[in-house]
Amino acid sequence: MRWVKRILKWGGLGLLGLLFAGAIFQQVGVIYDTHAYPPPGRLVDVEGHKVHVLCDGVGSTTFVLDPGLGAWWFEWFRIQRALAKVGRVCAVDRPGLGGSERWGDGYDAAHAADVMAKIVTAAGIRTPFIYVGHSLGANFAQVYAAKYPKTVAAIVILEPGDPKDLLEDFHGTRADALAVSTCGWMCVAARTASFFGVPRIATSVITLGQKSFAGHPEIRAEYTRGVSNDWTPATIASLFDAVPATAFEDRDVKSFGDLPVLVLTSSRPREPDDGETEQALAVWRAGELKYFASLAAMSTHGSGPVIIPNSNHGTMTLGPGGDIAAADIIAFARENGLVR
Repeated sequence: MRWVKRILKWGGLGLLGLLFAGAIFQQVGVIYDTHAYPPPGRLVDVEGHKVHVLCDGVGSTTFVLDPGLGAWWFEWFRIQRALAKVGRVCAVDRPGLGGSERWGDGYDAAHAADVMAKIVTAAGIRTPFIYVGHSLGANFAQVYAAKYPKTVAAIVILEPGDPKDLLEDFHGTRADALAVSTCGWMCVAARTASFFGVPRIATSVITLGQKSFAGHPEIRAEYTRGVSNDWTPATIASLFDAVPATAFEDRDVKSFGDLPVLVLTSSRPREPDDGETEQALAVWRAGELKYFASLAAMSTHGSGPVIIPNSNHGTMTLGPGGDIAAADIIAFARENGLVR
């Protein structure tokens, strides 16, 4: 038994040593990133908290870009560059992501709408603007348009989550969804992992093979830096926990009236899950396209779904599909008299 105790003793000491080294590695990395990679845009004061807003371009038309779950300004580098040729474009980093501090007590669509309204006011973003959202950002856009209709000239929703799918693994009521903690066990676990440098180590390896970043090492570096900071993983977990509440809130939006709406989708959003056949995936896709068509039909000036060729859920913004999406957004804006 003595040898077992020795193994446990030295194994435990080794683990503590690794955790200590990881914590030091993380803090040194955060300090280095802060000085080496400052946010490229403005840090706006919102109720005493810093929010990063990256704006480009000039003109009478304003676009506000809201990224998908766990993303920030880097997701829009292709689309923002193209839209800046016809107007003013502002990519907003949600609290706890990118260059923005973590703050606030809600991560569902209703809270997200209120936070966006505060950011727009604090940053002096001209209204009404064209709200462009991808994935969870597209779900947020729908609720924002319902809560703050006078500030929106149009919405462009790129492949939002279908509430039916978002609630697939949730078996509670609406009240249960709204009562979910803003930092549950996944958030705590993510925060702990960040403290010991786990995301910093993991992303330095994982992102090497991601096609979305091909040819753009500076964007991959921004992603790695952002995911490696102290609060990004915890914020992602909080947003994920609030997805059921967002699904219920999206269902509450019944009409966009005469607000121009464009719905975009990729040609192949995802690959089959484990055990899922291509036929089952095709059935799911048909249902998704029907949902997207219903969103466009909620407006008297609705268009779509327009399919971005040769793209998936990620590359429709980050990859070459982003250039095509931007062209579709500009054409839509011109058709509705929003861009001269």
